[in-house]
Amino acid sequence: MRNASQDTRDANKRAWNAQRYAAWVAAYGHPEDAAKRILNDPEHVLRRLLPYLGDVHGQYICNVQGSHGRVAVALASLGAKVEVIDFAEENRRYALDLADAAGVTIDYTVCDILDAPARAHAHRFDTVLLELGILHYHQDLDAFFGVMRKLSTEGGRLLLNEFHPVQRKLFWPDGPHDYFDDALVSADVPRPHNAEALPEQCHYRFWTISEIVNAAITAGFILTHLDEHPDPSDPSIPGFFTLLAQT
Repeated sequence: MRNASQDTRDANKRAWNAQRYAAWVAAYGHPEDAAKRILNDPEHVLRRLLPYLGDVHGQYICNVQGSHGRVAVALASLGAKVEVIDFAEENRRYALDLADAAGVTIDYTVCDILDAPARAHAHRFDTVLLELGILHYHQDLDAFFGVMRKLSTEGGRLLLNEFHPVQRKLFWPDGPHDYFDDALVSADVPRPHNAEALPEQCHYRFWTISEIVNAAITAGFILTHLDEHPDPSDPSIPGFFTLLAQT
């Protein structure tokens, strides 16, 4: 029997598979042009991540819901072995074209991330990496972080760089405007400012900091660092946070 969570995941999948290749071209240019900019300064693409990752050469990294592949290609250009797991075929097409133009190799599996351990991905990755706009697509954080733990090798690490719940819940125009509200919010698919609006909407569930931290702990991660970063448009409020944990 289907449940509401599966229905929401399917709706989000439809939204993310609608015209995404064209959206990434509008945002970053054709893969050949985007690849040149990444190779010229991969550290800029990874500016929020490298202070926590350190030297990535030879690391096997899973870029969870890695979308257009810019982070994966930047990591691969620095010597990492990277696999993206994402549920949008349009994202995969852009990412692989980008990697080809950059002269690097990335793996890209199209599937729901919650199904990844059953597809021979279990305990493969030195680093499980999540960047910006991941958690609010999931309605069961315990299940989600349980999958992150299954993807990680023993002695591996989890790096989560994410929108701060205060920014999303209280100050994002489409947010619930109630920090403790756990209802779903429907809004447009995230898109570049110069891309056309897309026909489908996504459904989001925003989490508090304590819910996120506790779900990671419940999954078996040991937290080693938690940083909060100011919002670029209003430095008086938190815009992002970074969580680092070990298995």
